[in-house]
Formats: sequence, structure tokens, C-alpha cells
Amino acid sequence: MKIHAKSDIHLLSCEAEMAAATALQEGSVIQQLQQINDEEKLKNRMAIKALIRCTHFLARRHIPHTTNFDELIDLIVSCGAEDLKGFLERARLNATYTSKVAVVEFVEAVGLWAEECLLKRLRQASHFSIMADECTDVMTTEELSIFFRWVNMDGQPVEHFLDIVPLKATDAKTIYSALVEFMKDKNIQISKLVGMGFDGAATFSGKHNGVQSLLKKISPHALFVHCHCHLLQLACVQAANATSGIKHVYITLTTLWKFFHYSPKRAESLKAVQQVLDLPELKVVKPSDTRWLSHERCVKAVKASYSAIVTALNNIYEQTHAPEALGISKALCRPSTLVAIYLLDYVLPQVAKLSRALQTERIDLTAITPLVDATFNTLDDAMLPAANWVLELMDAKNEIEEVTDITLTTESIATFQGQVANWAITIILFDENSHGDTRDALIYTIK
Repeated sequence: MKIHAKSDIHLLSCEAEMAAATALQEGSVIQQLQQINDEEKLKNRMAIKALIRCTHFLARRHIPHTTNFDELIDLIVSCGAEDLKGFLERARLNATYTSKVAVVEFVEAVGLWAEECLLKRLRQASHFSIMADECTDVMTTEELSIFFRWVNMDGQPVEHFLDIVPLKATDAKTIYSALVEFMKDKNIQISKLVGMGFDGAATFSGKHNGVQSLLKKISPHALFVHCHCHLLQLACVQAANATSGIKHVYITLTTLWKFFHYSPKRAESLKAVQQVLDLPELKVVKPSDTRWLSHERCVKAVKASYSAIVTALNNIYEQTHAPEALGISKALCRPSTLVAIYLLDYVLPQVAKLSRALQTERIDLTAITPLVDATFNTLDDAMLPAANWVLELMDAKNEIEEVTDITLTTESIATFQGQVANWAITIILFDENSHGDTRDALIYTIK
């Protein structure tokens, strides 16, 4: 009993019991508030404001708030926040507002306040556009992300995320009903809808039964726009899949990424070779069809560390006899693969530049057409016998031949250059029957 009486749990329970008894003596919360003078009210409000700002700080920086709130408050108090320190010392144990429940309520309160501020501005706008996309969360729940874009009082376009709505199904009618119900619940006038931005799936873009066609029945003047950078990404993927040389290169690069990514030991072997050869310690980036800009980074990394990668693969095969190492090494040492890597490294930066321009929040339409022309010029120049990437490849000839069995000549490069030319020629293909030639089709789609 004596040991238990001195334990932290017992002492804490005694303090809680005394606080509860004091609370009964002092009366209800309303009675206590009435007894507090104006000066004390102001101090308490300033302390609560500080706690809410701390919560907002954690949330904005994606720092887990329920596990870091206490430590952040302690740090602030130790740095001289006297008002907050005095509030915590005066407050009872059950009213310090530093518990996990309190911080969650702070987050919810800030969220509701921010949402109401955005909705107020949105309701004041004369017109607005809506963007939405469905996805599945980690709990396999189908959800719909909703964004709105409008022109603010200063005449500047603004874009804000508003909510994630759970979906019972992913068909067009369910998504349409979710959007309409959301706008009605938030008192947003659907008649002000003038633009819709969705992906190209039939559920959203269908002309007869898609979400955009159903919304047009409510707001006939609303225009549907398929995300332009998504169109560019789809064109690049389809062109790559239609060209066997490029398609095989991306299969090789994906296999290469998996080979090093899932084995720290192999990654260390590559790092050691890079250090010996005095090459930059670059990791192989995963090429992803849904994130087309990753192709540029992947190709650039492989090209910069080509000698180190081939050497590391050969060393790993000699030590472990891993068949994957031998297979990837042989694929990388094909002349067609090497030519494709240098060609892609020349073309992809310009394609990525166009893609980034299409993704900017405040897109400058007057700058898009020159970027489109520059992209086509880059593709045209890539097919020239004396293109910059060909000259760069010939400069690296000796280094490449030291680690591979490849013999590079101008004639062999021209041969493989023609084999992968289809990808560069068809990189930005659209429906030519509907929109004319390729260049005009791209500009037409952007407009």
C-alpha cells in the first residue's frame, strides 16, 4: 500500500479527484465563465488561439498532430511563451486542451472554418468550374476528390480542394449524384457551372451517359475539358507501346529499377562501383506510365551511370550467378537499347517541359503554342543524322566499348535510329480524322 501510495498513477488519480471536487464546488462551466473577468477571458482566448495555431502548424506540414502536439507545446512554453505557460498552470488537469481529443477537435474546427471561408468566396463568384477524380483509399473505399476553380474579387483565377466524398459505386450516375448532392448541401448554385475537368474514362467523358453529359443537362453551357497534360502522357505511352524498340527499353528500365530497389545489398554494390568510377551516386528511378515525368528522370539517371550500372550487374552475376543480373546486362548492352536511351534523353526534357507548362495553376495559353512547336522541332531534329544526341553518343563511344561488347559506328547508329524513329514521330498523336494533321490537332486540343 505504501509503495502504491507513492506511485505516479496513484498521485495522478488523487489530483484528478481533487480537480473533480473543485469543479463541483465552483459550479457549472457557464457559471465559471460568468465569474471570469474580462482580462482573464482575453488571456484564455489568446492561449486557445496559440494552441489552435500549433495544431494548424502540424497539419499544414503533414506532421502527425496527435503524437506531436504535447511536445510542440512544451517546446513553445520552454522558449518563453508566458501567456500559454500561465494558462496551462492555472487550468485544471481536465481543461488544459492538450489531449488527443482536444487536438482532433482543433483540426476539425480549423477545417470547418477554412471550408466555410472558401464556400463563401465560391458563392460570391459569378461562375465556376469543377474538377473531380475518383480513387480508392487504403481501406478499399471508393472516394471522389472534388476541386473548384473560380475567379476571385481581384480578377485572379484560384483553385481549391473542398472535399472527399465516399462513393457507393463508380458508375456515372452515382458520381453525378454525389457531385449534385454535394453542391446542393453546400448551397452552391449549379447554374453557375461553366467548366468541367475530368479524366478521359468513359464514366466521366462519355458523350451520352458520362458524368459530363449528365451535368450538361443541368448547366448546358458548361464545357468539358480533358486534362491536357494527361492527354500528352497518354499519347507518349501509346506511342511507346506502338514502337517495339521503345517499349522494350521501358520494360528493361522497369526490371532494372526492381532489381536494385528491392535489394539494399545490390544497391550498395552499384553505389560502390559509382564511387570507383567517379560517377554521380544516382539511384535508378522507377518509370511509371501514370507519372510520365518519371521517365525523364529514369532515363537521365541510367544514361549518367550507364558504365557503373553495367559493371555492377556483371559483378553481381559473377558473385551470385543471379540470372536477372545477366539478363538485364545483356538487354542494356544491346545497341538498340543504348541508342534509344540517348534518343529519349534528348527528346523527353522537351516533352516534360511542355507537360509542366500544361500543369501550371495559371497557364499562359499564349506560351503553349510556341512550346508545342518547340516540341515538334525537337522531335524532327532527333531524326537528323548529325543530331546532338548522336554526336554525344559518339563522344561516349570509347567509354561504352570498355564495359560492353557494343561496337558503335555512324552506320549502326543510323540503323537503330530508324528503328526507334516511329516513337518520336508518333509521340503526340491525336485523332487525325477529326482534327486534321498532328500539329494542328495538338493545338486544337489545347485550345
